[in-house]
Amino acid sequence: MRRRSVRTLYDKISDKYHTNKTKAVSDYTELPTVISLAGEVKGKRVLDVGCGPGRHSKRLLEKGARVTGIDISDEMVAIAKAHCEGRGQFFQADFERAEFETSSFNLIIASLTLMYAKDVHPVIKKFGQWLKKDGRLIFSLYHPVRFFHKIADFDFSKTRKVWIHLEGCDVTVFNYYHPMEKYFDALREGGFEVLEFVEPVLSRRYKGWPENNYRIPRSIIIEARKR
Repeated sequence: MRRRSVRTLYDKISDKYHTNKTKAVSDYTELPTVISLAGEVKGKRVLDVGCGPGRHSKRLLEKGARVTGIDISDEMVAIAKAHCEGRGQFFQADFERAEFETSSFNLIIASLTLMYAKDVHPVIKKFGQWLKKDGRLIFSLYHPVRFFHKIADFDFSKTRKVWIHLEGCDVTVFNYYHPMEKYFDALREGGFEVLEFVEPVLSRRYKGWPENNYRIPRSIIIEARKR
């Protein structure tokens, strides 16, 4: 399939992506971990960056958060609005270009989003500006082992653009791989302190999944607080 821009691609596959994600292992690993780290959010202002079909937003709204969601895809935004049944505020925006007032949010969630940033430093700096003092950022990334599985001679020492085929949607999408040190450098320079670093795997109570899901993490989740 011909490679497209992120916006065009996710506009095209939004329905299929939403349907397939309901069967994805991340719904049992990444999603509950992010929501658990979010903790008590009742009455808090939360920004869901790259909200996709609104799965994280819906959970946060159910916990009483005041959620704003942004996504580069108009179609994903439409699905998120429907999925969240009219609650929250959702609109189309590129997170690298979006603007919010300083100190607007108590919490920013970025689920599998920062891999689309060519340079994470200005993005994390911007997140820090949007957060109130002691506000938190929770973001997740594909675990590096996933790139190794797809590209045997993968070079983990440098930033690179990587094209990955999403088999469930039969499309190819790009991510930027950044060495982990770049994320930690960006957090430090952005005035954050790291609180948690989690590599979740699937619980054995969920039966019938391929064995690798119980042993090999598919994502990394980092929680950081603005100093």
